[in-house]
Amino acid sequence: MDDQPPQVAEKKYHQLDPKNKSKYIAAAILFAVLVLPTSLYLYYTVALARPAQCDAEKVFVIERGEGTASISQRLYDEGLVNSRILFNIYVVVNRLQSKLQAGTYTIPAGCSINNLAQLFQQGRSDTTITFLEGWRVEEVAQAASAKFSNVDYQKFVALATDYEGELFPDTYEFNTDVDEETIVTAMRSTFTTKTQDSLTDAALAKVGLTGRQVLIVASIVEREVAISDDRKVVAGILLKRLREDMTLGADATTQYAVAPKGSDWWPRQLSGEDVAVDSPYNTRQVLGLPPGPICNPGLSSIKAVLEAQNTPYYYYVTDGQGVSHFAKTLEEHNRNIVKYLNP
Repeated sequence: MDDQPPQVAEKKYHQLDPKNKSKYIAAAILFAVLVLPTSLYLYYTVALARPAQCDAEKVFVIERGEGTASISQRLYDEGLVNSRILFNIYVVVNRLQSKLQAGTYTIPAGCSINNLAQLFQQGRSDTTITFLEGWRVEEVAQAASAKFSNVDYQKFVALATDYEGELFPDTYEFNTDVDEETIVTAMRSTFTTKTQDSLTDAALAKVGLTGRQVLIVASIVEREVAISDDRKVVAGILLKRLREDMTLGADATTQYAVAPKGSDWWPRQLSGEDVAVDSPYNTRQVLGLPPGPICNPGLSSIKAVLEAQNTPYYYYVTDGQGVSHFAKTLEEHNRNIVKYLNP
């Protein structure tokens, strides 16, 4: 037997010829300098012209003073661009930050980034209209139909009634040939944008209400209370009465129920017949919340409900100057009525 250890083959390492190494480095540099930028530029150009995945026409609102980052994020969230980063780059590279016009735009399906950027520079929104906080659908329809010739009052009411409470009161800019659907869509879109940080699951859980219930209470607060600081107190009173199975007794709900009988949408003087009207919206007679919002509240009233203040009060009355006066008992409340409403 051979006792010698087996021979291990000697490994041979190929060393790169210095001349070849230089060639590889030169080729890499050439690729980095010429090929890579060209490839990136081609990708950038193609991506800018690529249609978005959205397969339906959408209404998009750019708010006054809204920045590029916010616009691009919302475009991406709504499927109107394939990349918010590319939209940002295009706007910055072309120095368009100050040229994007506030307003309401109808975005065609499959619009590309460069098409969008051009569209947003055209200043298409040339007519301004303000919808006030606390207006009901009919008041919004009146203002819109008076301002725009293509908006029909009855069509607007029929289209918007189901969205009472979600037509965000604000100042808007529309084309002169705007129609009912575009206005309603824009107001609902603005509602979503303005309330997304407030109507969160955590906030709703804290107050123990659904989003719709918050809007119903907020619509009552909007019509009943003029001063912002008083709204949280009134919201707390309404929620306490609701939880203790007391009628809310809010005159604004009765006004909402009886107003269609006349031309005044919010009659201040309610007759005995009005107070006794058979309507699910008449909280002077019916327990619980009305079936829907009675107006379109602003953000202040919505936040007031979400941040309702717990107090010992069960009653309130608002005087002619918009100041609310609170009471713990019905007797005290009646004295406030005499003092502040019938001086």
